[in-house]
Amino acid sequence: MTTEIDKTTTARLLACFIRHADDRGSIDQKNEKFFEELGKLFSNGTLLDQHLYGLNEAGFIYYEEVGEDGFAPYIGAGCTKRTATHLAELLEEIESELACLRRRISEILTFDPDRLKTEISGAEIQLSAARKSAEKNDLLKPLLGHISEIEKHFRAVSSVAAKYDDVYKSIIRPVQLEGESGVKATVRWAIISVVVSTAISVALGNWKEFVELFNWFF
Repeated sequence: MTTEIDKTTTARLLACFIRHADDRGSIDQKNEKFFEELGKLFSNGTLLDQHLYGLNEAGFIYYEEVGEDGFAPYIGAGCTKRTATHLAELLEEIESELACLRRRISEILTFDPDRLKTEISGAEIQLSAARKSAEKNDLLKPLLGHISEIEKHFRAVSSVAAKYDDVYKSIIRPVQLEGESGVKATVRWAIISVVVSTAISVALGNWKEFVELFNWFF
């Protein structure tokens, strides 16, 4: 199974190549600092070799090892015309992902659970009224099937929203009180990321569908 290398590590590897290359883009195989830096990026030498050869095949760097068993191999390494370009592309992707993560964190830190409860309560009243109207009016009875389907999805959203209270009180609210700038523990951000990508994303994702269907809120 191939292990995927994260973009940050690849960017650091490319930067290492650029930093140690001479004017022609070549890297001296006796350049110990270059190989020390590569070794710090990868604790697994086999994984490092695989990634180097992969980048070589893609044309992002030049790298090869030539030699016979029992002899130290000749190592050819250097930059290509695509090294700097690929590094710039990776940095743009990393920046975009960070911006997306900041937006997700901002959304979770500014989310108002009381507003969600109010909107859910209002939606329940509206759904109940819509069902009663359809049951009493023959012209509206064909809509009962659609109303039942909406109620089915709405119950799922309501269930997740109910559990959200515990998540909010135990994780999100303490972070809000402390403030984004004061949160330094990586594990706390990891927890928030998990929360955002599971229960909350499900709740809010379905909630937007209800908003579009009824156009009652926002």
